[in-house]
Formats: sequence, C-alpha cells, structure tokens
Amino acid sequence: MIVCLSGVPKSMIKSLESECGYAVYVPQRKLFPDGEQYLRIEFRSISDNVVVTQSLYPEQDRKIVELYLALEALQGLDIHVDTVVLPYVAYTRQDKRFLFGEPISTKALYNALKIFGVTKIVTVDVHSSRPFNDMGYTHIDLLPHSYMISRSGLEIDMVLAPDKGALHRALDVAKQLGVEYDYLDKYRDRITGEITIDTKTLDVAGRDIAIVDDIISTGKTLAKATEALYRADASNVYAVVSHAFISRETIDILSKAGLKSLVIANTIELSIDLPSWIKVIDITPIICRALKSG
Repeated sequence: MIVCLSGVPKSMIKSLESECGYAVYVPQRKLFPDGEQYLRIEFRSISDNVVVTQSLYPEQDRKIVELYLALEALQGLDIHVDTVVLPYVAYTRQDKRFLFGEPISTKALYNALKIFGVTKIVTVDVHSSRPFNDMGYTHIDLLPHSYMISRSGLEIDMVLAPDKGALHRALDVAKQLGVEYDYLDKYRDRITGEITIDTKTLDVAGRDIAIVDDIISTGKTLAKATEALYRADASNVYAVVSHAFISRETIDILSKAGLKSLVIANTIELSIDLPSWIKVIDITPIICRALKSG
C-alpha cells in the first residue's frame, strides 16, 4: 500500500493505482482555526509493505509537517514504514555550510525521519544526494529526462546541460538515447546578477537540441539559452525539466524566446492552463519500477 499525502499530484495518485497496481490510501486531514494541521489514518488491517509519498510543494513547511504527522500516525498503528517517496524535495539547496553559522537544511529537515524507522528515500532529480547519503539513508534519485523525451515523442540530435554543474543530466540522457551531449557556459554578473549564456564552440547548426534541467521557475535563464542556440543556427530548441514552477509570465517569456516545446514531469500539481507546446509527462512508472526493484 502507498499512503499519499496532500502534495502528491492527482495524476500520480491515479497512476499508482491504475498503472502500477498499488493500493492507495489518502488520510483524512483538516486545519484547525489557528492553522495547525490534523491528520488521521483510519484503516486497521494492512500489509507490512507500506510506503509514504509526499511532494513538498507548494507550502513546503506545511507539507513537511504533514509528512511527519503521517509517519507518527502509522507508527502509532504499529505499521512499519521503511521507504518514503518524495517526488519533489524542499530545502535541498543548502546542502553544505557556505557561510559561518548556516544550517544544512537538508539535514535539519530529513534526519529525523529515522525516528520513524525510515531507511530508504526515493527522490526525483534532487539537488544533491550527498546529504542523504551522509545521513545514512539508502537514497535512490531518479533522473526522468530520457523517459520523458521518449514518452513525449521528441526527436533530438543533441542534449545540453544549461551549465557545467548540470552535465550529469545531459550525460544520463546521452547514454540512454545514443546522442551527443555537452553544456552551455553560464555567467552571472556578481554586481547586477545578470545572467549571460554562451554556446562556446558548440556545433549546433541545423540540429534539434534538448536542454535538460532540474527546475524551471521564471524561465529567464532557459529563454536566454534558447535564444543563444538559435543565434548559433540550431533548428529547434526543446527543454526537458523535472520540476516546473510555471506562471503566466514564465509561459510568455519562453514563448517569446521561441522555445519549440517544454516537457515537464508531474512532480508538482499545476493550477494553470498550459499551452499545447508544454507537455506534462507522467513519470509515476519509473517511481514504481524503483520501488518494485527493491
């Protein structure tokens, strides 16, 4: 059985049942007048294999509290939970102490999962695996880009990371799809914060290019990358992104840049209507494969 909390997108809950064959349970929940959360798990008889899943956006703080409430409720029912699935993981940017006195936010938020017997954490394209490994968890991080490209029907000649730090995503796609890969040079002005994208000496002329990344929000950096590739005579530029925080402004920015298609995963519930050139791919099957493979 999979216990799905309020952050899990509806499309993912449906697929867990219909595509993966899991029994799904959604706890009863409400808010008290002061804003505190109430959660109740009502079943009494269940198999030993219970997985809890929660996508931690929006209202990250509230979603994290709900996750802990659910784990404690299950522990109170003498139900052991070994595995937690977090399709989107909040508070992972601060994976080390950059400045004196800073917290490692990943450690602060997720180390306490051990109290409830959790030993394995499954994530989708998390910022860094290092903190989870350092805390002693078995950590499975899924890179969904090649699956998303295959399901979307995109035909590409080359895959690019938006910067050198994201090259591992492009490499993963290149290996699985048998295409060339590289990265763009990204520079940030330390005073103005302005970002500049350079295609270096990449040979992209006449090619269909897919940019792969973990997160999109404003879309400004992706728009600049798209424009730079078109200036270098790329035929078509696509983007394949794991986690999408999309607004009307994002759509407008990317449309003006000429992005041919944006392919996003269903790790986050979106509340706006999307144009036809933005495709949402259900990545639940790759999560299920990871769970069933042990």
